[in-house]
Amino acid sequence: MKISWDKPDIGQKEISAAVDSLKFGVGAKGKNINELELEFQEKLGCKHAILVNNGTSALIAANLAMKNKYPQFNTIGVPSFTFIASLFASRMSFNDYRLLDCSPSNWNIEPEHRSKEADLTMLVDVGGVPCDYDSFLADNGVYIGDSAESLGSKYKGRIVGSQLPIHTFSFQRSKIITCGEGGLLAVNDDELAEDIRAIVNHGYARDKRDFEYIHNKFGLNFRMCDVEAAILKVQLSKLDVYLNRRLEIANYYRANLTEDFAVQEIPQYAESNYFFFGVLVDPTKRDQIALHLENLGVSVKCWKAIHQQKSVNTFNLPNAELISNSNILLPIHNSLSDTEVEYIVNACNQF
Repeated sequence: MKISWDKPDIGQKEISAAVDSLKFGVGAKGKNINELELEFQEKLGCKHAILVNNGTSALIAANLAMKNKYPQFNTIGVPSFTFIASLFASRMSFNDYRLLDCSPSNWNIEPEHRSKEADLTMLVDVGGVPCDYDSFLADNGVYIGDSAESLGSKYKGRIVGSQLPIHTFSFQRSKIITCGEGGLLAVNDDELAEDIRAIVNHGYARDKRDFEYIHNKFGLNFRMCDVEAAILKVQLSKLDVYLNRRLEIANYYRANLTEDFAVQEIPQYAESNYFFFGVLVDPTKRDQIALHLENLGVSVKCWKAIHQQKSVNTFNLPNAELISNSNILLPIHNSLSDTEVEYIVNACNQF
């Protein structure tokens, strides 16, 4: 077999929606944008939903807005075990950063991992597992939620998106739902939302007339295209079906992988969307196992912690390093068949 690590489930409904959008306009002012933002607002329970062109743009806009609200802030804390965009987007707004260690069981940062030198902290829902938001908010600190991987995940029974002042989401091709690229900011602070809408649209004044070019604030062009929104509306309607399917796959992995594969734990307060299914193996054999799977046609990923990258400062983060050196992310996309899942498990256990 040849099994992809990610495979978007794009069908005729998405194609028809895209074609319809093309017929009526292809810019950032189409009807699908406003309609989809309202749908996300209702789905996530957030006060404001703002669509953008990709998940990294969402992170940049969130950081810029936080810097505008707290101009005295200089240093941000970012988990080391995450995709590098979490840090790089932050460095555009803040002069300094501290990389943070994580839990060796659920792979997320916890309150004890915060840095006293950081003015605010980014909480990343690694692999779709929500951070323990309430434990962080208890100290009245300032937080940004990088929820790029946790669309549809739940925290204490409530879908992720309303817990922090800002959550950012991604719709890149490997995510739970996709339009190729695309991102979203779920904002629960009116002041931040007003600022973000300007940031993602060249700093335009909200009340300007169509013929006017009035730019009241600093801004960039992070607007989503209406064609992408049309595709994403169809994908959003399938979200619950996708979540149920991923849970089925995850349960099969858990029940059938040997004890040589230590699975990322899901805390009791959380329900994961299983953006990825992560396991830890003997670090001295990790690359051998990954190559074994690749040779059998099973595409896998092995994330590398940010503090181990040459492009950032060096930090001593033992838990993040252990996970980085031991992790294998198995395929768990929406189109994965039962036969393929069984093949993957057998390929793992063969080693």
